[in-house]
Amino acid sequence: MMLLDKKSYDLLSYLIKLDKPETVMAIAAHLGQSRRKVYYHLEKINQALPETVEQIVSLPRVGICLNDRQKQACQYLLKDVNDYNYVMKCDERIKLSAIYIAVSTHRVTIDRLMAINDVSRNTVLNDLSDLRLQLEKQDFPIRLQATKTDGYYFDCYPLAFIQFLYKLLDTIYHGGNASFIEFFDHKISQTLGETTYFSKAFMQFLNTYLPIAQINLGKRINRQDSQFMIQILPFILLSYRNMRFTKEVKDSLKEDFNLIWKRKEYYIAKDLAKQIYQHFKLHLDDIEVGLVAMLMLSFRKDKDNHIESPDYDDMRMTLKHFIKALEDRFQLHFTHKSDLIKQLTRHCKALVYRKTYGMSSHNPLTNQIKTKYEDLFEKTRACSPILEEAWSMTLSDDDIANLTIHLGGDLLNSVSEVAKTKTVIVSDEGIALQKLLHRQCSHYLVNSEIEAVLTTEQFQSIHDLLTVNFVITTNDHLQTSFTKLLVEPILNDDNILSLVRFSKRQDLSDYSSFTDSLEKCIASYIEDEKNQYSLKTQIEALIRQEFIQDMTRK
Repeated sequence: MMLLDKKSYDLLSYLIKLDKPETVMAIAAHLGQSRRKVYYHLEKINQALPETVEQIVSLPRVGICLNDRQKQACQYLLKDVNDYNYVMKCDERIKLSAIYIAVSTHRVTIDRLMAINDVSRNTVLNDLSDLRLQLEKQDFPIRLQATKTDGYYFDCYPLAFIQFLYKLLDTIYHGGNASFIEFFDHKISQTLGETTYFSKAFMQFLNTYLPIAQINLGKRINRQDSQFMIQILPFILLSYRNMRFTKEVKDSLKEDFNLIWKRKEYYIAKDLAKQIYQHFKLHLDDIEVGLVAMLMLSFRKDKDNHIESPDYDDMRMTLKHFIKALEDRFQLHFTHKSDLIKQLTRHCKALVYRKTYGMSSHNPLTNQIKTKYEDLFEKTRACSPILEEAWSMTLSDDDIANLTIHLGGDLLNSVSEVAKTKTVIVSDEGIALQKLLHRQCSHYLVNSEIEAVLTTEQFQSIHDLLTVNFVITTNDHLQTSFTKLLVEPILNDDNILSLVRFSKRQDLSDYSSFTDSLEKCIASYIEDEKNQYSLKTQIEALIRQEFIQDMTRK
């Protein structure tokens, strides 16, 4: 049956309720659609009707009115409406078809692909042609084959297809389209729910086992990655079981997993295989155990008790060179280098395995990081060849963005500590106003220490003994060699901006730089100088107001 979308069902519901004929123009006006759209959805409804029911047509100068058999058939179509009536786009159908071909326990035919996608034969054939074009662009050759005996299947080196399948699943579950994810899971459950791998009992077992296994491992996989592993493991295992390959290929796969056999994750994977056999009578061979271990090694860790293992001495040394290059070339300052090295070691252990086994790592924040932290991102990229050369890999923008996050966390801490400033308040306004001024300044100067509140006389007597970065004063005649910030006893908006700016940057020139840049930007769009000045003033006032409100709500 052809899958109808919401607008088709809206038309269907309306037609069922009609007691007398109504023209297409009147129907279109009632539904808020064009006549062309009404004809389009009417055609889809006719395609969905059984062959024994006559087609619904609009009679000239009469319109449409369903007979009893048509109404009965349309009411049957309406009963099929459920939460999963999601209309897939072409690329989504291709993903679903590719994954279904990979994991299906039945011979995959055109009819089965039509059923799972709810589309016509021609649409399936076009989608398969597009899928073949996509496969040609893969790093390793993957061929979509079809025979009368076996139906559709993939012919390729097993690990190459696991990489391709992993990437497809990653784009689905991390693609951000919740409706498609729900629809995809529903379709897989419909077609493969009877298999052990996709049964509720098997999924519940994985949800229970993996957290316990991680405790025994002394590591904690990132929560999102752990959930993703549970989602994709049945696909990985079942697709491997569906592959056709020789003993020589299997021996080659074992060599590919040489990095894995001695890792703790392999022993956890072996225990998982043992538990799966005990609970479900499914035997995992060495390659399947290796695939489980590979996934566990490739996922990000929030905790790792083994990062100081001698096995990773070379990695730690490389990371130290990487950090030193950032410090020497760009004068960056990291105050917690020891903790940063541990953090990066934990991250890069997984990174190396992901790169080795071609497990793609999509970072949804990459574009945001490249925009908001462009300077640090580019500096990280500039020093990344140190890591690439040491580990024989090429880092993508997603990889560099992940490194930038780790570096930025420690860099921001160090900047905060290095930029700590000291100040004194000089005011002759009386004790009450001095206390109020001190309280106001303490609220806004989170990066400064107020060492004292002094009168002008007290300040002059100890002036030579002070070691401060600047002086806050209500006295416009105060003479001092320190940078002086003149404020009102009760701070106004400009006072607050000046205090915060200097406390963080120890420089008051940035504001004029911003003003100049704003003037140039406005001038490129507005010729009249009065209008330029008016707009600049309004923009500055809005920015100031927003900033002050944020500071006040702190």
